[in-house]
Amino acid sequence: MMPVNVAAVSYLNTVPFLHGLKRSAAARYIRLSLAPPAQCAAMIESRQADIALTPVAAIPALNNATIITDYCLGAIAPVRTVVLLSDTPLEAIRTIYLDPDSRTSSALVRLLAANYWRIGAAFAPLTVDAFPIKQGEGCVMIGDKVFSHERQFLYRYDLAEAWIRFTGTPFVFAAWVAVKPLPEAFLRLFNEALGYGVGHICEAVAAEAPAFDAALAFDYLTNNIHYRLDEDKHRGMKHFLNYELRITNYDNHSLDKNRNS
Repeated sequence: MMPVNVAAVSYLNTVPFLHGLKRSAAARYIRLSLAPPAQCAAMIESRQADIALTPVAAIPALNNATIITDYCLGAIAPVRTVVLLSDTPLEAIRTIYLDPDSRTSSALVRLLAANYWRIGAAFAPLTVDAFPIKQGEGCVMIGDKVFSHERQFLYRYDLAEAWIRFTGTPFVFAAWVAVKPLPEAFLRLFNEALGYGVGHICEAVAAEAPAFDAALAFDYLTNNIHYRLDEDKHRGMKHFLNYELRITNYDNHSLDKNRNS
């Protein structure tokens, strides 16, 4: 079998997946790259990756995209690391800077601003020139950098929590997507490897994230990130794509696992 190029997100939330993949027999077939979510999307769009942990907002634009596993980066409660930060109360925010590392959070905050919070904010890329964030401004921040920046702001709005309150459905930030047919045996190994990592989070943190406080990492990975791509998360994903991206032909079957259960 030819090597399979796999792109995974380079944040703490992916540590269980990495641990499982590295311990699996699937590892011998994989060339693994780590990158921020937006770069993972770019890699699978350009076919630099055959499989990627793909931001949900990027999936509809992919040709021959198939969700291939039972696992995702999802939330059924506050997600902790996808947030709108500001020194201004939500209703007074007039400019929101968007984290370039994420497409899905950018789409999500636009949706929430227009339809849930009902604030008329303008949007701009988050660059070094945006700091310090001024009164009337906020910034979307994702990933591990939230841990070190969140205490610098008076207000913190969790985007997953807002989505769940708005819609009553979970949120899926990224799913494992392939853009070419792959052997069923490999897909089974890949799925089982992810499941192993999710089932052994303590081991995963110790092996893959020794620089993180172990208690913080375990709490975050078990209480804020929800990995199982179940039917409720499929419904939440469909709702997000239909609502924000105006996708009218989204089909759970075409984006479902392309493998035997």
